Amino acid sequence: MISSLINFFSKIFGVSISDSDKDPNENFLSPKYNSKDMELSNLKVTVPNPTTISLDGGKGGSFDFQGDYDKLRELVNQANEFWMIELSVSSNSFFQCHIGENIYEYWKDGEMLLSSKGGTDEALTFFWKLTN
Repeated sequence: MISSLINFFSKIFGVSISDSDKDPNENFLSPKYNSKDMELSNLKVTVPNPTTISLDGGKGGSFDFQGDYDKLRELVNQANEFWMIELSVSSNSFFQCHIGENIYEYWKDGEMLLSSKGGTDEALTFFWKLTN
């Protein structure tokens, strides 16, 4: 009886009451783009000055970026778990790398625009391409 009601409501409203038909590998935080399949010119960003960096969930501080990728690398290499570069507070835009999971992401307006596999070196290489 209950399964009949569940099937009935599922068909009428077009929703699933159960998670049994959900793909277990589906990630609800799927990026809009894949780094291999996208055109970078669509996502170009400007790094603010001063630039604010967070390391391992705490404030890493601010520094005068002005294209100094060596200084940026030096700072983010101090992170043990993850690091984040704040790009814009008003648009909730940031670039982050989770070292343990080997993933980096670019977020804007609360939406993940890009996610790709890679550690700090790959993330900084992509960040350089994103900002040049």
